Amino acid sequence: MVQLTRIKHILYYCFYAAVALFLLSSCEHDEPGNPIKPVDERTVLVLTRDGYVLDQNGELVAQLPNCQFAAEIISDGEDFFASGTHSKGRVGYWKNGKWNTLHVDFIDDVDHWTYGIGKWDYYIYLLDIPNVLKNSGIFPLEDFHDFIPASHALAVSEGKCYVIGYAFSDDDPDGHYMPVLYTNYKKEFLPMPKGAKTGECHAIYAYDRDHTIIGGFIDAMPAVWVEKQYEIYPVSYPRETLNNHEYLIGCVESVAKCNGHIYAAGFEYDYSNKSMATLWTDGAPAHFLSGWECTSSQAIEILSYGDDVYMLTTEYNNETDESRTHLWMNGRIIMTYDDVSPAGFTVL
Repeated sequence: MVQLTRIKHILYYCFYAAVALFLLSSCEHDEPGNPIKPVDERTVLVLTRDGYVLDQNGELVAQLPNCQFAAEIISDGEDFFASGTHSKGRVGYWKNGKWNTLHVDFIDDVDHWTYGIGKWDYYIYLLDIPNVLKNSGIFPLEDFHDFIPASHALAVSEGKCYVIGYAFSDDDPDGHYMPVLYTNYKKEFLPMPKGAKTGECHAIYAYDRDHTIIGGFIDAMPAVWVEKQYEIYPVSYPRETLNNHEYLIGCVESVAKCNGHIYAAGFEYDYSNKSMATLWTDGAPAHFLSGWECTSSQAIEILSYGDDVYMLTTEYNNETDESRTHLWMNGRIIMTYDDVSPAGFTVL
């Protein structure tokens, strides 16, 4: 009987240890703080460059006070956070439409221009070149003297901070731009094919703390770095000479991962040099056009939420000076906004 009781205790211990391990491993993934909502209970928030926040029905949710320029919007649970430039030169962010000042003491007198925002637990991260601001702390980027950040250059995964962009390399005497990744403020140049001369990082998706997907271009071609390994994506309008092309052929502006698939959104040019909003799914390109008469278009941002993929595109007609912004979900337009300049979007 004593032996049987001891076996039961061992089995109970193993069971609870397994449950604890499962819960711990589940918490190690970058998932929304709340359970995934059904489609009809979600709110999509689109941020415009001039500081207006609109929902998926086109209704005004908030106007960011004292916003000179809005850069990015993210969500955490039921809250949304926006970064940008404050008209009075203050440093901080907007939470649910209200301004929050970061009390940071800068050594140098610099112009504050925010290039990205991230959140993990209670910490807010802001990219205010040449520093990452973490609440009230200042973390300078290593060797930043010629670094140019992407417009959405910052990502945080489980407290690990990533910053992307491009810079000159001391190893290149011709002075070409090279793709740059900062990991916890330490700089490295991302690899490119032998003979490639120019590369830029424009988009980053960070997950499970140590994993990244980065988008941009290499020698005028759209490219993605998965775990720092590059892949040049095909285009629908290939050129005979790809290397040293004077103009961009295509570029990745936003990346996401959903159900094991890698989504890269941006644009490519056709043979008449018209830009076309393009989504590469695991490297295969497809154009996302509304059918409206436009002279150029591009994908601004792509996000995954549960099993659904949202994307924001813009279309412009330079003959009439009209523009339209389209919010897509799983390949279908769910909202069109007239004459706005989108900075990005998020899903609550």
